[in-house]
Amino acid sequence: MSRRASRLKAMSDQRAAVTPNRRGMKSRELVLDAAERVMATEGFEAATIARVVDEAGVPLSSVYHYYGSKDGVLLAVMQRGADRFHADVPDYERRSGTAVEHLRLVIFDAINALERHPNFLRLLIAFAVQPPQAGEGEVSDVVREVRLMALRRLRRQLAIAFDDEPRSRVNDRIARLALAAIDGAFVAASADRSITLAQILEPLPDALVAARRTLRAQRGQPEGSVAAG
Repeated sequence: MSRRASRLKAMSDQRAAVTPNRRGMKSRELVLDAAERVMATEGFEAATIARVVDEAGVPLSSVYHYYGSKDGVLLAVMQRGADRFHADVPDYERRSGTAVEHLRLVIFDAINALERHPNFLRLLIAFAVQPPQAGEGEVSDVVREVRLMALRRLRRQLAIAFDDEPRSRVNDRIARLALAAIDGAFVAASADRSITLAQILEPLPDALVAARRTLRAQRGQPEGSVAAG
């Protein structure tokens, strides 16, 4: 286990040691909901403990008891968001229909998850571009791990769609292209409410198939063969 992963696990174990009752669980969720809402709409600096307490309607002591500090709240928000998001995105074991049909299903699932958790991706993108100076870099670690997990899942689903190796160079480039397209589409849909995320990403599955064909041709690989990577 890496030093970064060990540190994140230790922090998670430390929080888990504080076992709340049912009322405490509700308070914790209220705090995280409030912090996520404030950070996503007003920015990280606006999410002071006082502001979060006011928004959540819970005692100040509850925040310090469960999270210790603003940094602890922020880290818990990001970890909860990552768990929720990835739990909402199926990880298929086999291809559904043609390659493009399978990719349509994968993209559709991603769109649904993003629409259910818009604040999480908003924070993820914002913190990826400008990480908050929280703790010892734990937030940046969470952001990095979430994006790596998304990339691994995309590689896997592309490999299933194309009968390819997940770590092939072509597959990796297509996965990174897909992730960048989803990021950009989310920002575009947030800035222009006249178009939906689904409308922007509708051509993406066909575009990924075309991009893969081009990359394989550049590497001298016939379309019917499996890329070795």
